Amino acid sequence: MRTPHDSLGLSEPISRRDFLNGALLAGAGFLLPGQAPTISPADAFNGYGGIGDYRHSNGNTWDVLSAGHALRDGAFETRVANAIDTGETYDLVAVGGGISGLAAAIFFQKYKGGRCLVIDNHPIFGGEAKRNEFLVDGQRLTAHQGSAIFLVPGKGGYTDRFYEMIGMDRSTFAYQTWGGPSPEMPLAHSPYETPRNYGFYFGPRFGQRPGVWVLDPWGRKLEGAPISETTRAELLRWRTGGVDGPRPQTEGDAISRQLDAITLEDHLMARYNLSRETVRTFLSPVEGGGYGLGPDVLSAYCNYAIENQFPEDGGDQLGDQMFPDGNGGFARLMVKTLIADAFAGPRTVDAVWQNRVNFRALDRAGQATRLRLNSTVVRVEHAGDPASASHVVVTYAKGKKVYNVRARSVVVAGGSWTAKHIVHDLPASHRDAYAQFYRSPCLMANIAVRNWRFLYKMGLSGCRWFGGLGDYLSVRKMALVGHEPRTIGPDSPTVLTIKVLFAQPGLSIAEQGSRGRAQLLGTSFAEYERAFREQLADMFAPGGFDPRRDIAGIILNRWGHAYVNPQPGFFFGINGQPAPRDVLRNRPHGRIAFANTDLAGASDHRNSIREADRAVKQLHGV
Repeated sequence: MRTPHDSLGLSEPISRRDFLNGALLAGAGFLLPGQAPTISPADAFNGYGGIGDYRHSNGNTWDVLSAGHALRDGAFETRVANAIDTGETYDLVAVGGGISGLAAAIFFQKYKGGRCLVIDNHPIFGGEAKRNEFLVDGQRLTAHQGSAIFLVPGKGGYTDRFYEMIGMDRSTFAYQTWGGPSPEMPLAHSPYETPRNYGFYFGPRFGQRPGVWVLDPWGRKLEGAPISETTRAELLRWRTGGVDGPRPQTEGDAISRQLDAITLEDHLMARYNLSRETVRTFLSPVEGGGYGLGPDVLSAYCNYAIENQFPEDGGDQLGDQMFPDGNGGFARLMVKTLIADAFAGPRTVDAVWQNRVNFRALDRAGQATRLRLNSTVVRVEHAGDPASASHVVVTYAKGKKVYNVRARSVVVAGGSWTAKHIVHDLPASHRDAYAQFYRSPCLMANIAVRNWRFLYKMGLSGCRWFGGLGDYLSVRKMALVGHEPRTIGPDSPTVLTIKVLFAQPGLSIAEQGSRGRAQLLGTSFAEYERAFREQLADMFAPGGFDPRRDIAGIILNRWGHAYVNPQPGFFFGINGQPAPRDVLRNRPHGRIAFANTDLAGASDHRNSIREADRAVKQLHGV
């Protein structure tokens, strides 16, 4: 007799598992005692990691998480004194091998030159700019783990000059064309586009069982949606622009400071004449989703920060651009720029994107820049008074051992949640500033399907829903880089990416983050897998979706501190006090400077780059 988990495909021996199939079922309680093979906590947490360079690095894995929590809990304090001295001295050590740490190394080699070490706690570089890869019916599929889009840089502007520096040989991509006999359906290039064949799903939260689909919801003015006329009018007013109001023109002008003094929720309610319930039901967390939580706790300036920080980039005509693996493509180009042998072939987008990482070349003696992976920095401290010390001691854990290196300068390019723990001689002013940085989690689920014919039958290429795991998904035309397939149609395999945020409107900003992390980290892979399969089976039943047949693999990427959450006052200060970001950006602490996108208050890879640039210049008097 078929059991419920058989119909969901939970017992299928498919590519999502690289360990015993039954182990996950045991983790979810589906096997009786004595029947289940042993499963490690790491396997139960991580699940399947895919294929290729990133197969052991899907988000914050169990090992990364365990080391980070040991650091937070002070487990390394007694071991630092007995750290093994490697005998190495570097002109610069960058703590963190994400976009910001890699950029710090690039700018150091440009401005100063010398011996540089980048230390990262993950099995591969990139921070949240990483990829997942599947092999589905002989076809390799790629999806992003986190950092997603970029805007076409303004010609000759800051972003454009940096892209040129790392060998980004195109400013826009060509994308897949339609393939197969079925009539063409418009497809997006990024997760954030909504072509006319987009749909809204109203499920149990609205008393609908089965759920109600509204296709082309904005074109149809929400006709058929199970909502009140008042709510419909509010949403249409928001969609069409509502009451025009002044916009900030530059970061720090009077309007931007006024916006930073209130929540985004209050701003939306006033500007578009919305009820709080409408904001929290329909606009949270997507309106504000680039900051991880909903509008109820975010500064209103969040809606304008990026466009004011990089006014020369982008344009409605060109739209969002996206590597198949999101901004992982930039991370790979940056590593190739630093270490030529990191990838075979020339420093071109196609070669670096498709060729495998040569891990043996990353930390090789004798090269100007070295990249040391699987190494968690546990302490950064001046060798004496920060005002006069000749160097900084950087201590890191690798495997079961702890090591020291010396650095003449350090860029702490990791997130705010780690920096406050590892910089041992951090002054009180900086600790107080870091206490005002809040972070929230994110789960990026990549679900490979053998085809998306079930969506096509429903007239959909993407959709939004209200309640359940995540908020939206879409079928995308992939950028044509490397060996990506040149065409896509409803019978093509693809990856559906679902971003799950953990906003809980009404709670404090700190409590939303901590509760979200508890949920993200306390749920097993098997529990998430079952929930996704059930949800998709419910939503897409009208198209004939069969999770047992159609799902080829699931990879979960858990990011415990994915987004900085700027509260009112974060950007420009409050009650006459300096903004917390400025305390950390204004000057180095001795031989230590701070980078990372957190310090700009907006999670964007360009901010990661620019903050690293500023930090290196401060340290080396450029």
